[in-house]
Amino acid sequence: MMEKARSIVRIFREADLMPLKSMIHRTIAVCYPGYYGAEAVRFFMNYHDEQAIRQDARAGCTVVLDRAGRAIGTGTLVGDEIKRVFVDPMAQRQGVGRRIMQYLEARARSSGVATVRLDASLPSMAFYENLGYAIVEKTFLPLENGERLEFFKMQRRLP
Repeated sequence: MMEKARSIVRIFREADLMPLKSMIHRTIAVCYPGYYGAEAVRFFMNYHDEQAIRQDARAGCTVVLDRAGRAIGTGTLVGDEIKRVFVDPMAQRQGVGRRIMQYLEARARSSGVATVRLDASLPSMAFYENLGYAIVEKTFLPLENGERLEFFKMQRRLP
């Protein structure tokens, strides 16, 4: 079996902005169309733009999972909310998302946060349930052309 390249979780740097945006948009383009219509996919792409990534990194803690100098995953903690957790489609199901979540949860615990919350898209809901998150509310955003962007508000009490 081929040994995987060493990967590290590190804090976001400004130089990560465009590679992260590209990885996030690639993930949305590959993973979301099976769950959402074109309007919702477009909404997600616009929602995860450079300004939002940079703003959340400044307001909280954004991490990058770096493998051989390439960003293959990311996530952000702002207060008690975990946001923008994405894993490159080629690196999914390899524990990358779990490592990012463990890091963000540990960071939240060390800041005195007892319960973390997040919004989960349809393709990510099962991932979060497997990590012990519970659905608090199923909700949606109305979009153009009568489309709805359905998602779940979830939370987890930290051990």
